Amino acid sequence: MHPLIHELKDIMRLLDRFVGHYPIYLYLVDSSNTVAWFNRYMSEMLPEIHVGQKLPCKNALLPCDEDCIECITSREDDWHKHPEKRQIKTSAGSGTGKQHLEFFNLPVYQEDDIVKGALRIGMDVTDNERIQEKLREKEKRFSAIVKTSTDAIIFLDNEERIINWNKGAEEIFGYTEAEIIGQHIKILMPEELLDLGELSHIRNELNDKGALKKFETQRRHKDGRLVYVDISSSLIYDEKGKISGASEIIKDIDARKALEFELLRTILELSKLNELNEILHRTYEEREILRIILIAITAGEGLRFNRAFILMLDKEEQTLKGHLAIGPSDAEEASRIWSELNQDYHYLRDIIQIYKIDLEGADKKVNEIVSQIEIPLSHQDHILTRALNSKRVIYVKDGEIASPATNIADSCDSDLIDLLKNDTFVAAPVYSKTEPLGVIIADNCINRREITPEDIEGLKLFASHASSAIENARLYRKLEDRIQEAQDAYKQLAENQEKLLRAERLATIGEMSAKIAHEIRNPLVSIGGFARLIERKIPENSQVMQYARIISEQVSHLENILGNILNVANPPEPVKQQVNINKVLRQVLEMMAPAIRERQHRLVEILADQPLLVNGDEKMLHQAFLNVIKNGVEALEHRKADGEIRIHARSEDGNVVVEITDNGPGIEKSLLGKIFSAFFTTKSGGTGLGLSIVNQIVESHNGRIDVTTQSRQGSTFHILLPEVVGVDTVDVSLVENG
Repeated sequence: MHPLIHELKDIMRLLDRFVGHYPIYLYLVDSSNTVAWFNRYMSEMLPEIHVGQKLPCKNALLPCDEDCIECITSREDDWHKHPEKRQIKTSAGSGTGKQHLEFFNLPVYQEDDIVKGALRIGMDVTDNERIQEKLREKEKRFSAIVKTSTDAIIFLDNEERIINWNKGAEEIFGYTEAEIIGQHIKILMPEELLDLGELSHIRNELNDKGALKKFETQRRHKDGRLVYVDISSSLIYDEKGKISGASEIIKDIDARKALEFELLRTILELSKLNELNEILHRTYEEREILRIILIAITAGEGLRFNRAFILMLDKEEQTLKGHLAIGPSDAEEASRIWSELNQDYHYLRDIIQIYKIDLEGADKKVNEIVSQIEIPLSHQDHILTRALNSKRVIYVKDGEIASPATNIADSCDSDLIDLLKNDTFVAAPVYSKTEPLGVIIADNCINRREITPEDIEGLKLFASHASSAIENARLYRKLEDRIQEAQDAYKQLAENQEKLLRAERLATIGEMSAKIAHEIRNPLVSIGGFARLIERKIPENSQVMQYARIISEQVSHLENILGNILNVANPPEPVKQQVNINKVLRQVLEMMAPAIRERQHRLVEILADQPLLVNGDEKMLHQAFLNVIKNGVEALEHRKADGEIRIHARSEDGNVVVEITDNGPGIEKSLLGKIFSAFFTTKSGGTGLGLSIVNQIVESHNGRIDVTTQSRQGSTFHILLPEVVGVDTVDVSLVENG
């Protein structure tokens, strides 16, 4: 044994006094790998080791059963020339379990750099190795989870480059690991989201909160399509606490989003239908219903078709006839119309309210097209009659009829395609519970947008609502007609009852007037005769003469009353001939002018220059106009001055119209329905026969009389008589008297 080894051995014995209680293996070997010394802990743990024992190799603590590769290489001269660390697994100690020992080999050099042996220091690292083993197991499990996960699990470095890519990511995005590693995360992001600053948003969230949870967005597949994803991201820190990158777990939620969008679309469709239903049930005008439906089909807030046509069934002619259409003539016009509407109106009800179908402007061309469509119902093979009779929506694409339910496919009618100038459209029937009503045609000939199954289903539902609304409108119209018939019948019944009551009253008056005439007329004749005889016999200035004249005047008055009563009870039949109303009015005004001037009132005549001819009885018409004018003069009795009677006669719509106006106190509205009744009067000295006789005379001439009145402003009586020859009023003269 070399003296240097002895010297080192003494040093190690001294050291062992201080560290002997520590679980450290210390031993010396000479240049032949023979044990020269070992410490107390090693002697306790490895009692089979003894000084002078030659070890087969540098790694062995116990003799080997056979030479291994380590034994062979350790026999080479330079095995111990370099410091090295080695870990071995052995059954050292009394325990049955294996121990992990980590040895440091430190060569012992002489002054001439010749190795004379080695000092070996070993430590038990079993616990640490067990921890490392657990970590390795966890790493394996984690790696297996990452690799087999259906979610994309990726890792990014601090420059946001992809450094890890699992199979789930490959399945979601289509990139292989070789294609994507080293690429920036932007490769997966749509340009529009980058422009909106989504990447900066994710960075800020990670920097502020350290994590981003359940962030729903879109990412781009390798083939260019967009995929809806749910992203959870968190920062990754190294052992020194510095950020080394970020992890992202990305879930493919495309299927869920498709379901959500379908649900949202369904909700929106139901909302549109509900809104349309509310709008439709506010009107019972059939043309208005058709207008609303066409706008709803083409509006941006509706089904968004470019054009819509509606054809209605003509029962009498047994044809489908074009009725109404809506749609622009070109893309520029379409863009202008709907951009203007959508800029200010965001609800379907607003667009329907503001937009009117312009038959002479924007919608002229499509209405010219629809007006040319007329299909006899006998043409059973025509696309539109097939839709109507089958009560099914038919979709025509590229000139071919396609009905998925029956797998029918044949050519569409070329005439219709030529007329529409489009070979792709949808035809939806409109029908009630009992009968077909018409057909709606819709297409996208302007923007050529594909007609989707959702569009077809929406049109079907809109057509169904149109059917219901039209049926309700027709039922409402029938009900209105029935109500009108009932009202007319009730009115006729009321008029008949009134006529019956009037006839009964007139019969009673006739019977009474006959008795009055019999009982009063004879004495009146005697009284009147004697009064006139006295007038002839008595001097002019005699007092008796005045009394006789009064008696004579009163007898004449009573005779007039008796005549009126007899006329009301038994009105005479008019003896009709051609009468100039202007002439009759001038005669009446000539009689009344002195009385009007005497009361300081004005008389205004507005008569046509040409004759106003009627077929009538001149005397009776004279009496009628006289009674009305007298009534107006009597209405002015409480006015001291500024009273006015205005007579306006003209030709209008085949009638001679005579308006007699006063500016008296007017007639109470509650009395307007009674003023033409016999014996009704508001005057203390009146008989109530004047206006009743006027009404009888006008009706006997197939005319009509009514009155308008305003409190404290006067009344106007309107008399209409059928004109013999229509004479237009050319010149009007105004003559004021008084």
